[in-house]
Formats: sequence, C-alpha cells, structure tokens
Amino acid sequence: MERVRKLIHTELPHGEGYFGGGSTVAILDTGITMHPDFRNRVLDFKDFVNGRTGIYDDNGHGTHLAGIIGGSGILSNGKYTGIAPRCHYIVLKVLDTMGNGNIEAVVRAVDWIISNRARYNIRFLNISIGMMPQTKREEQQSLIAAIQTLWEKGICVVAASGNNGPGVSSVTVPGTIPELITVGSLDDDDRVLLKGSMHLGYSGRGPTEICVTKPEILAPGTHIISCGSHGGYVSKSGTSMATAVVTGGLAVLGEIYPDFAPSDLKLFLYSKLQRRKGKPGWGNFDFAALM
Repeated sequence: MERVRKLIHTELPHGEGYFGGGSTVAILDTGITMHPDFRNRVLDFKDFVNGRTGIYDDNGHGTHLAGIIGGSGILSNGKYTGIAPRCHYIVLKVLDTMGNGNIEAVVRAVDWIISNRARYNIRFLNISIGMMPQTKREEQQSLIAAIQTLWEKGICVVAASGNNGPGVSSVTVPGTIPELITVGSLDDDDRVLLKGSMHLGYSGRGPTEICVTKPEILAPGTHIISCGSHGGYVSKSGTSMATAVVTGGLAVLGEIYPDFAPSDLKLFLYSKLQRRKGKPGWGNFDFAALM
C-alpha cells in the first residue's frame, strides 16, 4: 500500500485533510475479519452464503480488499494505510471459502443494499465477482439487472475487469455493464512484481460485445500488501486489488464532492484523467490529475 499511495498521489488529498470520512462503502465478497485497521468502522455485516451472524472471512479476499479501500494502517504504523482510512464499511458475504458464489446470493445482497441504502448512506459498492461472457445468458441478465438498479438508485458501482486477459473482449460480467466504473491493473505486465502470482497480462480487456471500451480506469493491482484475515498483512494480486484502490479513491472524492451522483463521478474521471499511449481506457487513477 505504501507503493500504491505514492503511485496514485494520495498525499495530495490527504494533505488537505480528506480521508473518506462520511463515505460508506459496501463490499460484496468473502466477508471481513475484525482486523485492528477496521476498528469501529464496520457498520453492518450480512452472510448470504452460510447465514452466520458473526463477522468473519473464511477466505481472506474480502478482508484484503477492505484494507486497500480504507484500512487505517494502525497495525503497521501507517505503512499499509488504505486509500480512505476514515470510510465506513457495509460487508456482504456472497462468496464462500473457495471464493465461489452464485447469482441468487448476489441478487439477495443487492436487494439488501437497496433496502438499507438510506439507513447507512451507502454511496459506493466494490464488486470483484466475475462471470465470463459465455456464462448462461439468463444468469448474466439477472446479475446485470440487479447491479444496474444499484446505479440507478444512486450507488456508484466499481467492478473488476477480471483476470482473464490479455486477450480482447476478456472483461468479465458485471464489469461489462456500460454504466459502471470498471477497473483493470496498470502493472499486470511487471514481471518483477508478479513473481509467479499471476500470469503476465492478466488484466481483462475490452471491448465488450457491444463495443464499449472497458476497463475505463487502471490502478495498481499487482503484489499489493494489505490486511490479512488472520491478522497482520499479506500480498495479493489481481484486478480485484486494483478495483479496491479506485473504490477507496472514490470514497475520498465522495467526501470532497458529497453531492456528486454516480454519473457525475464517472464524468469527472473521464474529464480529468490522462490517457496513456498503448493502455486501455481513460488513464490511470491519479489524484495529481484529479485535484
């Protein structure tokens, strides 16, 4: 996270006192562990896999994402501080211990978010679940309809492009949905950082089947050290990690621009970020360009 924060220049907004305070982020993933870095900031937890009531993460993926989005870094003396360390979390477990899930659980979780959006002032959703375009059409449509409803209700949805690159049209659903902000990894070609953790060029690429450019945004996603589910910190790689970086960044922007709707935030990114030659989308997530 120390490397990530330098790459996206978080010192700019943080230097002005912006840490994502007032932003509530929902995470659809494997759950969350009560790591010291999240102290008193998990507003609610719902388990749509096993129906348990206590907060837990039997995989670790969700905890890692939460740390990237907004871990306080208290256990590392600030070294592994997340992007929005004063944001609040709503955590919905829709993936099991192996990281697998089903559409029914996701749709029920989305319905829960809609019902509780006003209660918790949920403004952002981080979702790293991915289905390939060849998945059964009815399953795709069920997920797409649910996620689109969230966007229409004023929740900014940030989705991963998936780890099935580098071929064209390799972005996973729901990252293919035109309205959403889809994120890929800017460092998926860094052999030193990869260290065998992922294949070279893993980040999913567009265009979609209806010729929409995806992903729109790139962020660091390789060898990211963040909160571990057994305490301490661990390294993980993937577009899920890059997505969490952008979600955290948007939580900070949500504090700066509290009246922005999801479409306003997306237009803001489009107008401010710098395109990179040879790279997809609108550019790398970078506060130096946004502030």
